[in-house]
Amino acid sequence: MKKATITKTVDLLDGGCNVCGIIENENYTLIIDEKSILLDELTVNSLVTAIALNNGYKREYEIDVLDDYTLYKKEDYQVRMKEEYDFLTYANETIKIETKDQILDKKELITKVNEITIRLFGIEELMLCF
Repeated sequence: MKKATITKTVDLLDGGCNVCGIIENENYTLIIDEKSILLDELTVNSLVTAIALNNGYKREYEIDVLDDYTLYKKEDYQVRMKEEYDFLTYANETIKIETKDQILDKKELITKVNEITIRLFGIEELMLCF
């Protein structure tokens, strides 16, 4: 099992006007094998995307007649991710996993990310630490 670390930094920014005041800007970084990967936010989608891309998957955006979705490809293997508001559906030819994107409990977030990356992407389990 590989070990990965998620770090968080907080930048204090001036709001830009007299009324706004100070704004906290949270930034997350995923560190795998001494490689730092910036995350847009701490969500299932951003973590799965970072882990998949780090393991050789390519990401494409596809538009269908009814839906649009993200397609992760590695050689002849594909995983499709459909996003609706805060709800994600990851699927390949045989397995389908549905989840909320925003999971506040960090242990539950790590469990869900590992479930998706192991079962759908075939990636080794990560021991994610904060």
